[in-house]
Amino acid sequence: MANFHSLRVWHAALRQVTAMSRLGIRYGDLASQMRRAAISVASNICEGCGRNSDAELIRFLEIARGSNTEIEGQLQISKALGAGVDPLIATNASVGRMLTVLIRRLRSGG
Repeated sequence: MANFHSLRVWHAALRQVTAMSRLGIRYGDLASQMRRAAISVASNICEGCGRNSDAELIRFLEIARGSNTEIEGQLQISKALGAGVDPLIATNASVGRMLTVLIRRLRSGG
């Protein structure tokens, strides 16, 4: 597998981490959990790339996708509480689509 630095999804996940770090949500536990989940997305992409097979990479990409879905839910909670998170919702959706496409491509042998 290619180095994670060459993956667009990793760069998008990194942007998501930095955006979460700048997020000024006043709900401490929620903001902290969102940052941890964003770090998990990027970290699992990296870890999967360091594994020995596409099957293992897919497993870690699926874990990353799960963490990304967790962020989606947390962003919806934040929005319901009045936080202006629409740009982050768009970024999160983009990361999710990229993960799904990469997983499908790897499963099909491409």
